[in-house]
Amino acid sequence: MRPLVYYLIEDLVSPEWARDRDVLDFSAGLGDLSRYLLACGARSVVATHPDPREIDEENGVTWRGGVAAGRIAASLGESSFDLAVARMVFQFPTWEGDRADPDTMAVEFGHILRPGGRLVLAFHEFLPFETVPTGSEPSIDQLLDAAGREGQASIVRFLELPPREGPFGETGFGLKVPMLVTSLQRAGFEIEIADHAEPFTMPLHLDGLSDAEIAGLGSKVMAIKRGYLSDPDQSPYDRPGAVRSMLSDLGRLFEFATWPIVRVVARLRA
Repeated sequence: MRPLVYYLIEDLVSPEWARDRDVLDFSAGLGDLSRYLLACGARSVVATHPDPREIDEENGVTWRGGVAAGRIAASLGESSFDLAVARMVFQFPTWEGDRADPDTMAVEFGHILRPGGRLVLAFHEFLPFETVPTGSEPSIDQLLDAAGREGQASIVRFLELPPREGPFGETGFGLKVPMLVTSLQRAGFEIEIADHAEPFTMPLHLDGLSDAEIAGLGSKVMAIKRGYLSDPDQSPYDRPGAVRSMLSDLGRLFEFATWPIVRVVARLRA
């Protein structure tokens, strides 16, 4: 399923950022990004998992278990890395079990990076839904029904995204970019890049497909995305048109919902 729902690795971390560096892949999931970082020539790659597990190595990647969002530095040590990557983590840190918020996580990453180190984040951008009458805490289903967005509702239910309050009192899901930028700056970071890495394409109604059919579909999806989004000469003004054409081509393969994915790259001040 990963090729169907995640963005291109090449659009997230440039190889030169990892080459000859000590790298952290925080909450690494399947470890696909960890292996990519190692292939880029990283000196070392540590991948973490929120659940306790024994330390082991897989294909040169060192895994550390039980690394919670609020105790990253205590678990991994101060000034241990030159590059840290957190992919699809900041928007729901409560999954780590210690209810750490983005402010806390920004400070933690500031501790484990060496001066001048780089932090690469990718997350769902905040998507506001319609407001609902106040008086009691609304349920997720109430919010989704008020929104009237069936595709995004499927994503929210599948990922169990936590509700957040928007800047004008509306309720939605995802992470607000200006607030995250402020958190990073307060934690000692300077912003290098803030852009939309790629639309999150969440497939719908794939229950009847076999694993082999889904894998084959994933290969076709990746080929289409590479064709539209990996052009090094593509300007920010070209990208919206390319994304529209890409989604049109993907729509011929399967039905999906979309969600904007944001990439923020920041450097720790020396």
